[in-house]
Amino acid sequence: MQQNLRVASAWQQHWRDLFHAGWLLALLLGLLMPVLALAQTPSPSFAGVYKAWSSTPEAGVIDSTLYLNLDGSALLVDTPLSGGPPTTRTGQWAPGGTGVILTLTGSATGALPQPIVVNLDASAGQPLVTLPGDLILDGRSWRFYAFPYLAENRDALSYNADIATSTITTGGLAGVYKAITPNPAGGWREVTLTLLPDFRAILARNALDGRAPTLTYGAWQDINGQPLLTFTETDGVPFAAPAELSFVLDNGRLRGQSTAASELSDLVGAPFYRVEGLASAVAVAPLGGATGVAALPIAAPSEPEIALQYEPGFETTPCPSTLPVDGATTCGFLSAPENRRRTESNTIRRFVVTLAAESASPADDPVIVLSDGADVEMAALIEWFATAPVRMQRPVILLAPRGAEAGEPSLACPAAAASSDRQATLQALSDCYNRLRQEARDLTGYTLEQSALDVIDLAEALAASQINLVGVGRGAATAQLVAARQPALVRSIVLESVLPIGVNGALESGIGAYDALRTLFADCARNADCAAAYPDLEAHFLALIDWYNQTPTPASLGFGDGNAIARLIFARLQDEGGRTVPALIDALYTGDFGAACELAPVDGGCQLPAVGFVAPSAGVTATLIMTESITTTAPLPQSWRAYFTNPDAPQGAEAEMLERLQRQLGFATREELVQFLDTLAVENFLPLLAAIDMPVPTPVSSSPTAAPPADVRGGMTLILGCAEDAAHYTIDDVQRVRNHLPSQVADILTAPAAWWLEACRAWPAPATPVGDRILPLLTPPTLIMGGAHDPVTPARWARRAGADFAAPVVRIFANAGHNLLQASDGCAQQALAAFVAQPGVAPNLYCFRRQDASFALLSP
Repeated sequence: MQQNLRVASAWQQHWRDLFHAGWLLALLLGLLMPVLALAQTPSPSFAGVYKAWSSTPEAGVIDSTLYLNLDGSALLVDTPLSGGPPTTRTGQWAPGGTGVILTLTGSATGALPQPIVVNLDASAGQPLVTLPGDLILDGRSWRFYAFPYLAENRDALSYNADIATSTITTGGLAGVYKAITPNPAGGWREVTLTLLPDFRAILARNALDGRAPTLTYGAWQDINGQPLLTFTETDGVPFAAPAELSFVLDNGRLRGQSTAASELSDLVGAPFYRVEGLASAVAVAPLGGATGVAALPIAAPSEPEIALQYEPGFETTPCPSTLPVDGATTCGFLSAPENRRRTESNTIRRFVVTLAAESASPADDPVIVLSDGADVEMAALIEWFATAPVRMQRPVILLAPRGAEAGEPSLACPAAAASSDRQATLQALSDCYNRLRQEARDLTGYTLEQSALDVIDLAEALAASQINLVGVGRGAATAQLVAARQPALVRSIVLESVLPIGVNGALESGIGAYDALRTLFADCARNADCAAAYPDLEAHFLALIDWYNQTPTPASLGFGDGNAIARLIFARLQDEGGRTVPALIDALYTGDFGAACELAPVDGGCQLPAVGFVAPSAGVTATLIMTESITTTAPLPQSWRAYFTNPDAPQGAEAEMLERLQRQLGFATREELVQFLDTLAVENFLPLLAAIDMPVPTPVSSSPTAAPPADVRGGMTLILGCAEDAAHYTIDDVQRVRNHLPSQVADILTAPAAWWLEACRAWPAPATPVGDRILPLLTPPTLIMGGAHDPVTPARWARRAGADFAAPVVRIFANAGHNLLQASDGCAQQALAAFVAQPGVAPNLYCFRRQDASFALLSP
């Protein structure tokens, strides 16, 4: 490691020369504007410093700095980020037309053969752009952003995250990244981070004021897809000790996480943009002009969906003894490429169970059941469909997910599932990911697209000209993709407990769960008997959580604290629907533990009677404020830290708040600010923010430690959760969702979304491009079913899924929870059989018309 950190003097000099050359030329030419002007907002004459990034096939990404000086002189410095000396052009500028007319007449070697005139349009405000068709300057279109504008918007620069992510996925972390950070001398500075393929690292900080940038040297490591940097010197002056800085990769950007070194503190929380993403951002065209896109990097065009020739295969094998199969059940494997986008791909085998039709002359269009495997195992699916009515006329084929334990390869991570410790689980996930990569598994092939193509291959291998699809959970999204790619193949679709395309399951799960509970409260209020027996049900539910968090139930009862009781309520909704939940809430609110134990027995608990225990109804007066966010009185914060999710390593808006607070109070380092705040009385924290005109935050409750919400044994579940969900939100988004929930349940309902962000750092997966999730209107006849009180895949998701189909039939089952098809003789199975028998005809079943919408009532 010491050898890696020791940087040769010749190498240092090479990079010093590269970074300094353009600025030395500029100083010699005497064209730089006064430093004072750089700190000001650009005047109406557009004077100031501008930045642009563009791509060329020959030189890759070009980093351009344009100086429009107050005296009318101009300087343009183009630096190829792939190496090579900068190109410097000089000339004049003047306001003209709808923006600026730039006339370049000279270079570092003398006068240009002929002047270059460039029209920069300012109709859109920012950036200054070349007019459509004006490619006179090196054949490139240009977007010049004023540097103060970039500094103000440094957390949301115009950026193509898909291109950046694709570039990193294809070529690795090595490359060039840009950030804008505070300058200790005042104002802002541009920071260029170069990660070289030989694991050397260079950090260039440039105030863009005519002085040479400061250069910091070191090395970098790739730790589970996240870079760890160690720097040893700045401009030839060694550090007293090596300075480390960790980064997290987020949607094509690096973000500094934590460091103990004051030399690097300005980088913590700053987003570093991969330059390919900056260069490929969509240009803002003037009014009436066409929108242009900069030239794409090497990663474009995208790979073809199928890049190899192969024949799908199916092999029958004996069924495992662990499965509950009958004599009419067979097992086998579908053979398919691991990744059809690769010309040389491994072959995988997906496990298949076929339940033969009971009819002597079955229909030739089988029912294929797709499940994501997250909460429905193969053994459970067999029990669901073993005696289901749809099996009378058609075989039912159960297709296990890619990477399931019964298939080859297995992406199982048993060590992660075995651990209840959060950090141990994350480490186990990282170890599992590294093991699979070492086994040469192409984890980029475990996508919804590849799963959909597997279904098409299965139909071909079984010589089925048409199929009926049943999608459960995220299997619904796979069914949608099959219908989009091969609509003639799909005779009918039935979706149940739907997690469809277009829903971010991880981020939206908290709101969805509470929506299901609120639907229950509303249904109870509309039912005369329920409303009379259990008035103010929502207020009582929130009050009992507060009460039992302060006064947990005795161990002999086993209900635990308020958070545990809240989880119990949601679990009852999931497993059994809402019929008994009002009675259970009332029993726990009034302290009727006999009734509570009858409604929800607790293993090892429910040792009655409960003596000397005061119930919430006797000790709490709850006020329910019916607004977008429901609140009750919360305990006062004990420290300024209560207002931050992670005060020691803040991200997003929280990092910005502390950064601004540090500047306003004049502290040189973050550590000094934290020391000051730790000595500040908490009641003085909010007045301090108000005094310096900063927004006042709301306290963040300390989140209970939550076990992983997903089935972390399955790598496929992790890949889809990371690529489809977690890659498309940040911790700030989790906080926004949290703000829409009652404080009593906000922590437990948003903990899964926060967990996914952590898990996906240990199991990196490229984000699914948003464009891949925009489908044409799907035409196959479709039935969509959901439980009215399902907190896992709420009824609103079923309705949202319906928007993707031309003529969907949507059925929401009263008082029902999750996984309606698990009752093989239930109404959902009957609706499935009726719809498959007559696709497009809405099932008009007696069982659905006469659903039991009543609620259990406690005896007086």
